[in-house]
This record gives sequence, C-alpha cells and structure tokens, in this order.
Amino acid sequence: MKKWLVLVCVVMLTTFIMAKNVTIEVWTLSLSPTFDDYLNAVVESFEKANPGIKVNLVDIPYGAALQKLQAAIAAGKAPDAVNLNTPWTIDLAAMEALQPIDNYVTEVEKYLYWEKLWNATVIDGKSYAVPWYGSPMVLIYNRQIFDEAGLDPDNPPETFEEMLEVSRIIRERTGVYGFEPNINGYMDLIAEGVPMVTPDGKKAAFNTPKAIEKLKWYQTLYNEELIPRSLGGYIAGKQDYSAGKIAMYPVGITMLKHIQVNSPSIFAVTDVAPHPIGDGKILKNSIMNFSIPVNAKHPREAVKFVLWMTSPYWQIQFGRYATILPSTKISYDSDIWFIENAETDLLIKAQVMAAKASGYAADISRIPGLDPEKHGEFTRILNDYFVKAIKGEYTAEEALAKAEEEINKLLKK
Repeated sequence: MKKWLVLVCVVMLTTFIMAKNVTIEVWTLSLSPTFDDYLNAVVESFEKANPGIKVNLVDIPYGAALQKLQAAIAAGKAPDAVNLNTPWTIDLAAMEALQPIDNYVTEVEKYLYWEKLWNATVIDGKSYAVPWYGSPMVLIYNRQIFDEAGLDPDNPPETFEEMLEVSRIIRERTGVYGFEPNINGYMDLIAEGVPMVTPDGKKAAFNTPKAIEKLKWYQTLYNEELIPRSLGGYIAGKQDYSAGKIAMYPVGITMLKHIQVNSPSIFAVTDVAPHPIGDGKILKNSIMNFSIPVNAKHPREAVKFVLWMTSPYWQIQFGRYATILPSTKISYDSDIWFIENAETDLLIKAQVMAAKASGYAADISRIPGLDPEKHGEFTRILNDYFVKAIKGEYTAEEALAKAEEEINKLLKK
C-alpha cells in the first residue's frame, strides 16, 4: 500500500510540474527583425513574472499569414495565439477556426481597452480577440502649399466642410489638388452614423438623407476638380502627397514614417492635424489583434501572455519604436515622455494627437449585423455605385437607390 501511495504521489507531482511548465507558441506578423528588441523585452519580462510559462515568438510574413494559419489549424499544429487584423479575425471566427476568450479574461481586464475596439471582434456576444495596436486616421498636410495659397498653416481644416472650402482656395490659388480621398462607401457612411443594415440583418438601411449628403459632398469635390479625377485612393494618395501634388492627405498615422523615410523634403514641410469627425462620432482605426485558434494547446496561458503584451505599459513602450496607437485607455497623452517629445517630433505629435481622439476610434472594417460571407459583395456593390455617382453616371439619390435594390437581393439569399 505504501509503495502504491508513493507511486501515486510521484505521478501527481510529475503531472503538476508538467502542467506548470508549458511553452506557448505565439505568431506575430512582419515585426521581426525591426522590432526584435521590443518583442524580446516583452517576452523576457513575462517569463520572469510567470516562471512556469515559456514563450516562443514566431514572426510570419504578413502576406503568407492567413494561409499558414489555416494550414496549421487543419494539421492540428496551430499556434497558441496569433496576431490577426480584424477582417481575418471575424472571418476565421465565423469558420469556427478561433475560440472565444471570455473564460480567460475578467471584466476588469476588458475595461482597460476601448470598448469600440474590443467589440470589433465580438460575435454573438462572444469575444474572439484582444485588440492590440492600431493606425487611426489623421490629416497630414503640406504647410508650404497652405502658405502659398495664403492660408494659415497653423489653422488646418477641422470639419469636412472646411476641407472642401480649403481645397477650393488651394486649387484656385496654386493649381494643386486639395486632397486624395480613399473612397470606401460603407466606411464613409458608418463614420457619419448611417446604419448599413436593419437590426435583423435582412435589409439594407443606408439609403438615408445623411448618406445622400455625404455622396453629394464627394460629387462637389469631383465636379469642381478639387480632387484628382483618377480617384486613386490610398496608393495614389501616398504617391501624390510625396510628390507635392496634393495639399492634404487623410490617412493612418503609420504613413508619416513612410513619408519621413522616402520623401524627406516633403516631410520637412509636413504637419499633422486631427482628422475630421463625422456625425457618427467615429474615427476609422485599423486594428491588429491577438486571437486563440480553436485547437490551441494552451489557451489560458496564451491569453495571459496576450494580456501582458497588450497591456498599457507595453503598448506605450511599443509606441517608442513604431508610429502606432495603443488599444488601451491609458495611452500617450498621459505619458510624460511622449508629451514632452511631441513638441519637437512630428511622429510623436501625431501619436499624442491620435491618443486624445481615442474615444472616437473604431475598427469598422466589418459591418455589424452582416453575415461575414456577404461582406465582400455588399461592399463591392455599394462602393461601385458610390464611385459611379461621384463620376456623374448617377445622381446621389439614384446611386443609393440602385445599391439598395441590389443589396436587398443579396441579403435575401
């Protein structure tokens, strides 16, 4: 009997030790080697505070990430946590490739993050990700062009209507376009508080007076040639701003670093202002998240590490390496290093400015209440009619009515 008891104790002790010493595999996206110092510091601090957990960070090229993850899940070799953007998170959750994390996160821990960002990956009341860093919209502008147009470079436009008026002055006095819009019909309308679908998700709901008003704003810009006729969007905007062909560039804050590195002469005359906020009180913010695959071996330990890595302290530290914005309520605007350096460093100025607008920031890359499988076709239809109306093929009213008709057919399928 004594030998049996000793054997049981040994087995229990061995099991206990094995249970307390685990190695979790965590995938990041295209962060190594640029941010290795930061990543290693996070892992080292976590392992020191949690002696029973080792972290194996694996950096995956962004372009190959989705395919590699799906293959790993199918083969039963999924990582314990993976860095995903919001569209991928929602799509994979709909495919039941991810697991909810609510059992591993307390309400107090959730409260550290902005509710709009956390809720971006909540489906049917279940949380499928912890939000990490983002790139909220700001208004980058060329002070030299403002000065040449007789405008005060220290008083950039604050509203969409002011953007239109300033664009008129700049176009008339310098010949330069006001700005290059990145037209995305559904995002533009959500930012103005326009619902996309009815609460039951069965009908389109975007054909409203506010939607017509927004589309007419774009038509005015196009008809008066205040924006490039190509409507080239993000890529064209980057090229045109870097070449001094547009005066303003509404874009995520990460673009500032690109301009600094690739167009130093333009960066030298660049300033940054808060992006106008529409009636929806939403500032577009593309977020990176951490999710847990459905067959992760150590989900509890993985979430523990994810909460550590996305904590206010470590997100603020990340901001010293990259021009990003934390997903947490505690951010740069309460950090003395950022506040002091914002006076002399444009990148940091943009980060602090974005932090002050964090309460408006939301990831709207997916439509609330819409079947994820219909998202692509929904947005294609709406965007197509948006662009056709801007180019004069339809009135704003006609375009939205036609888009509504086609999308209602889609939603009935």
